[in-house]
Amino acid sequence: MKGSKLGLVGVAFFVFFMFFHTPFVQANDSIQNSYHGQLGRSPALGGWGNGLGMLEKWCALPNFSFEKDGGIKGWKKRCGKCHVSSYKDPATGKTDCTLCHATKDGKGSPEISKCVKCHVKDTAKRGDIFNAEHDVHIAMDMKCQDCHERLTDAHSDHQFAKGSVIDTTEATMKGSLSCMKCHEERPHGSVKGGEILDERHVAKIACVTCHTGKRPGKALKSRDWTKFTKKGKPVTKKRKPGWIPEHKWYTGKELGHLPILGPTELMSKIYPFNNVKVKWFIVRPDASFDDIVPVREVKAADADKNGETTVEEMRRYKGGKYKDATAVTKEVSFNVTHSIKPAEKAFGCFDCHGKDGYVLNWKALGYVGDPLK
Repeated sequence: MKGSKLGLVGVAFFVFFMFFHTPFVQANDSIQNSYHGQLGRSPALGGWGNGLGMLEKWCALPNFSFEKDGGIKGWKKRCGKCHVSSYKDPATGKTDCTLCHATKDGKGSPEISKCVKCHVKDTAKRGDIFNAEHDVHIAMDMKCQDCHERLTDAHSDHQFAKGSVIDTTEATMKGSLSCMKCHEERPHGSVKGGEILDERHVAKIACVTCHTGKRPGKALKSRDWTKFTKKGKPVTKKRKPGWIPEHKWYTGKELGHLPILGPTELMSKIYPFNNVKVKWFIVRPDASFDDIVPVREVKAADADKNGETTVEEMRRYKGGKYKDATAVTKEVSFNVTHSIKPAEKAFGCFDCHGKDGYVLNWKALGYVGDPLK
């Protein structure tokens, strides 16, 4: 009986050990199973994620669904340069390491110029420009991976640490980063008035709220997937360089409207965002936002060929194929986190406070007015 109990304990320990440790043993030395390769690829397609990854994620900006559109002709050559697991080196049949590295054996360190080939999209989303003129970290000769360290999780040793970014952070990612990784918790000690900033601001205002400043790059303001230009592009408006982000309370998990009085574990801070208004068609009023009417069919439904598809036209299309089609307009929030300004170029006290303050909308943040008063 005693031996039997020990045997059960041993089996239980073995099961516990395997359950918690085996996934890390199975991590692949490959980009193919990483976030950049296939994060979120659903089990139905032979993947491991939650269906929200780079190969499947629907986004209102491109308004494209691999499932409904059946992929893109030649996408492995064009889309594959960002969706890296689909882009193969013809000689080896494996992911082409030169997409990120200097050499085909993957031994050269990734360079900013390589990262920007894909992340140039962050200019449209957030107004970022990744060069020494517009980012203090790059001016110090830092590389992307100096902050975004390479990590290993259950699926790949090619994961990278990220911050809490509302539009890209996935539950399957391991590791995160913040400004405090390098900077002190009270970072303003050497600055005039720094004690006030450390005591009153750090707990409630994210570093990037002040240190991203006016945005250097053009960014999206709105996009309408029911109206198209003569070239077939969705009608789009952009912000001019020098635009000011909008600010919201953010916990790192979800947006809120919380002018909290004191710090807590999940305290919201004021963060900057680019809020883009997007309009598109979904198949019926109660459908999920990603249950879209494919763009090619939206264009085809434009009966009078005036470049705009109305709800009525969409519902009449092909004898009522989308008889319950509904146009939705939503504000999509993109965190502003890069193109960091040095202290002397960051927003100052009276850019937010006083009669000439123009950065923060105090009433929108839940205050009666400027709290300095």
